[in-house]
Amino acid sequence: MKYLRFSGLLLAASVLLLAFRRPTPADDFVPRLLEQLTRFYATTFPEKVYLHLDKNTYAAGETLWFKAYLVEAGQHRPDTLSRVLYVDVLTPENQVLTQRMFRVAGSTAPGAIPLPLDLPQGAYTVRAYTSWMRNTAADYFFSRSITILATSSQAQPRTSPPLSGALDLQFFPEGGQLVTGLESTLAFKATGPDGRGLEVRGEIQDEQGAAVASFGSQHLGMGRLQFKPEAGRRYQAVVRFPAAQRGVYPLPAAQATGFTMRVLELGSVFQIAIQRRLGADAADRAEPITVVAHVRGQPAYVGQGQMSDANTFVARVPKDRFAAGVAHFTLFDGQHRPRCERLAFVSTDPGLRLTLQPDKAAYAPREKVTLRLAAADETGRPVAGQFSLAVNHAGLVPLDSGATDIRTYLLLEADLRGRVEAPGFYFKDRRPATAQALDNLLLTQGWRRFTWPDLLAGQFGKYPFPLEYALSVSGQVLGAKDAPAAGAPVTLFRFGRQQDISQTTTDSTGRFLFSNFDGRDTARFLVQVKPGKGLRNPTILLDRLRPDLVPLPLRPLSPNAEEQAAYLQSSRRQQAVERQFQVDGNSILLGNVTVQGTKVVVPDARRIYQHADAVIKTADIPAAGSYANVLQLLQGRVAGVSITGPPSDMHAMIRGATSFTGSNEAVYLVDGIPVDASLVNSLPVQEVESVEVLKGASAAIFGSRGAGGVIAILTKRGSPGYDKTKEPAARGLLTYALPGFEPAREFYMPKYGGKTTPPTDHRRATLYWNPDLRTDAAGQATVSFYASDETGPFRLTVEGISPAGQPGRGTAQVQVGR
Repeated sequence: MKYLRFSGLLLAASVLLLAFRRPTPADDFVPRLLEQLTRFYATTFPEKVYLHLDKNTYAAGETLWFKAYLVEAGQHRPDTLSRVLYVDVLTPENQVLTQRMFRVAGSTAPGAIPLPLDLPQGAYTVRAYTSWMRNTAADYFFSRSITILATSSQAQPRTSPPLSGALDLQFFPEGGQLVTGLESTLAFKATGPDGRGLEVRGEIQDEQGAAVASFGSQHLGMGRLQFKPEAGRRYQAVVRFPAAQRGVYPLPAAQATGFTMRVLELGSVFQIAIQRRLGADAADRAEPITVVAHVRGQPAYVGQGQMSDANTFVARVPKDRFAAGVAHFTLFDGQHRPRCERLAFVSTDPGLRLTLQPDKAAYAPREKVTLRLAAADETGRPVAGQFSLAVNHAGLVPLDSGATDIRTYLLLEADLRGRVEAPGFYFKDRRPATAQALDNLLLTQGWRRFTWPDLLAGQFGKYPFPLEYALSVSGQVLGAKDAPAAGAPVTLFRFGRQQDISQTTTDSTGRFLFSNFDGRDTARFLVQVKPGKGLRNPTILLDRLRPDLVPLPLRPLSPNAEEQAAYLQSSRRQQAVERQFQVDGNSILLGNVTVQGTKVVVPDARRIYQHADAVIKTADIPAAGSYANVLQLLQGRVAGVSITGPPSDMHAMIRGATSFTGSNEAVYLVDGIPVDASLVNSLPVQEVESVEVLKGASAAIFGSRGAGGVIAILTKRGSPGYDKTKEPAARGLLTYALPGFEPAREFYMPKYGGKTTPPTDHRRATLYWNPDLRTDAAGQATVSFYASDETGPFRLTVEGISPAGQPGRGTAQVQVGR
């Protein structure tokens, strides 16, 4: 077989593309492709967020500390546009336990989330994302599993949803397809019901049951074999799983015509080999082909040539032309259609070198520990960057060498569809076996930040969720048959410290946006869309109330009973000390107290009054939903309350009351927010939980404004116990409390040597946490903290990123003993 090489171009930048070959008007495919690739990243501006957690195991009642790093997805530079970060904690059933919002400054956001004391034990998930990231699949959200141990004997363990499915085996031809008569690399992945890899062995058999190849997994159920399908034959895999289980799985059907593409890592180069088969009845005609390789939108190679069945085209591309991370190779045929795709990993850039140097190898309890951090790039030049440091007891929080870190996430996980099991394994060394295991992973994973046909057509997808520079209220208005309501007027009433009214009109997709809220505290809003011509019963969907589907997290390994007991004992002691002493080390003057459990009644902020003269609950009225509005429902049901006017313009008058305006019309409240009668007339009864009437002395709390009496309408959605995620739509009117940014919290650090020195110091699981560690121009930083009364080995872990987008991680260990 004849081998020919591509006439290819190695690109340091896309502007070099035409340096050797000027395209004709009929041959503008390559410059158009590169232009659209650049436009995609410049227009959609994809983002990545990574959370460095202080540890991966917690006890209920502890605080989860983290530092978020937000970068643009192309070159990982910390210059993203989003300024609002959402961090969720999900239950084992993938329900949102808590959602917090953090202000992003300098592309980072330190934060803390207190975990409830009564949490059941189980595998929870920490998820982080921006509003802009919601425009893409949830696969690109940061997501990490953590174990939470129950501290209360009454908190029953919570398990993840029941596992479904059986043992599975999938085959993935390199490049995307098998072609008869052409040898291909055939990757495979075997998984159990929990999605984890299973080691397997087996053989490939034809339709007669004859073995034609054998295979065995190399790591986490993944492996590969060389396979050449023959025309007219059918193949299946007969597999032996652990515990003597067997399975039979058909192989992907081989195509009579098509391309194959192999990408091999040979030392300092990637070798690309392409073959084509037209079929027995077709003439062997030459066809122009194009190969493009990029890393996160940064072009590294473009090759063009002529392809025939008699030739195997080969190109060798130096790896130093690629940025570090997941490289994306694509073959286009003569019609400019993508025919083969292949992912490979580029590890030429070692990233940041972070060195932690303690001033001593061992310390006494409560002795001051001083660390020096040095940051340098791959050439040894100092780097000024931002970092975070966690110090954990090595016995209580064991090292998980397969866990996610900032390098594995930014360079590998964040660019792949689906979860990567034990990503740290692929970064632990540079042995050939590790490199092949990583290549097997990329042969079986998907990359779908965009599709080539859509990109070439300039169709970058829909981006309904806003890019948030500050807190915002956004959503969509739907009309008849849930069709987007374009041009609908939306009014936002804001109440509280800053009261104002804002108005906007929905765009062609029915979306609206109110922005620039400072987030200093919780703000209460009322969103209204008045019915009009062609919009009789508008539905409001707030983005914040729309749940996101999340992938089922892989379960972390559960600690054994002995490890769990040791952790809980340490946690209880540390939490007791933290409750006695403030962050600054000053004692809280509390005497001996006895705490008795009582049922806590959640306060209803919608009621600032103590007493209502009449309460009408819609659930007690048959066919309540048939009434035109709330005032019609109220008509004739409360003595002294008179409802006048047609159903479209009703008003409530309370006999004997005269307001300061000279009218005896009542004041209207919806979930505690003053509104006008027109808004009450447009509120569907189906949205109402109850109506409360206040007269005379009961309304005195409202002063002269309430002299005419009060009609207080409480909606179902405004109830403190209402689950908004189960029914996010609202008809015409919606009340919403927008939480402010989470306030900054400081990690508990006792002060020694003063009058308020604590008698005991049991910090152990996390001895120290510092989310704001910065190196200077010389790449140096120094930090100090005190050891506690606990002894043993303590592991130091630092993570962070440089202004150029290089992630880094470093570890060290110190010993504390008596």
